[in-house]
Amino acid sequence: MKFPQSFQNSDPNLVCSLKNSLYDLKQTPRCWFAKLARTLKHYGFVQSHLDYSMFILNRGEIQLYVLAYMDDLIIVGNNILAKKKKFKAYLSSCFHIKDLRVLKYFLELEVACNLEGFYLCRRKYALEIMKTHVY
Repeated sequence: MKFPQSFQNSDPNLVCSLKNSLYDLKQTPRCWFAKLARTLKHYGFVQSHLDYSMFILNRGEIQLYVLAYMDDLIIVGNNILAKKKKFKAYLSSCFHIKDLRVLKYFLELEVACNLEGFYLCRRKYALEIMKTHVY
């Protein structure tokens, strides 16, 4: 954050105290997503016109897809592990990230993958509904 232009202080060791945290601001999600989009585009991703939260990178043999939901990212692509690691290192240099490794749950969907592809299931969600609606 920058001090307002009208702020004058002769002691450089003093700090300002915020009355509201940055996370309470209404524009925070928009600013975060704007920074994420700039960061991904700088790396070479193109933002999808069908879903603005999806970013696509096609660079030779490399295909990476990033889907952003709130402050979570799903990163999938062809199985070039070294390229994924390089991309994750780039992201961690721009953001504080936590890699949760293999995707297991997303938006109440159970996700399983193998060599044939991804499988989505709502079994856990259905079981939770059945537990809460037992008469």
